[in-house]
Amino acid sequence: MRIVTGRLRGRTIRFSPKRHGDIGVTSGRLKEAVFDRLGASLEGLSFLDVCAGSGQIALEAYSRGAMVTAIEPDRRRCDLLRQLMRDWGVNHLELLSRRGQKALTDLANEGRRFDVIYLDPPYHARHSGQPLSEVLLAAVGTSGVLAADGRLLVQHPRGLELSESVAGLQCVGHRRHGTTNLSEYHLNCAATAPPRVCQ
Repeated sequence: MRIVTGRLRGRTIRFSPKRHGDIGVTSGRLKEAVFDRLGASLEGLSFLDVCAGSGQIALEAYSRGAMVTAIEPDRRRCDLLRQLMRDWGVNHLELLSRRGQKALTDLANEGRRFDVIYLDPPYHARHSGQPLSEVLLAAVGTSGVLAADGRLLVQHPRGLELSESVAGLQCVGHRRHGTTNLSEYHLNCAATAPPRVCQ
């Protein structure tokens, strides 16, 4: 996995499923689509990566100028991210080693707000019988950590249909990328159009 643009351009994340856990890793093509959607420069924007996994989304956002907070509960993957941050001289990326819901509550209690939130939990993970994607989507809405004009992107399997409206969030578009969907949510007050398929 390679960082595509920005101050870390060309750096490679050496992620090993054997050492760091067998999780789905966002494809290079999907990562490119995500950042094409967000724009080449994220300079000055606050960016929250929930379930950071290999760290490639968080590090790509940092490379493009964002002020990044990454949430990753797995100790092995946190250790990988910390090592990369030391090796690459990344001094201003905040890493929270706790579960997503707990981290969102803590950030909300600190009065934190984010311009961009990226949500990509393990596709088959569930919490209290519900898909974790849906649970964390609602948690973002109820916590209030999304800025008033912020954008929430959710990466989820194509077969999982997320709620169009949940906890004050409104889906404003879906886009398919092979077996994966990328859905975008805004706060209800910021959504000006009904859900649509993104072009």
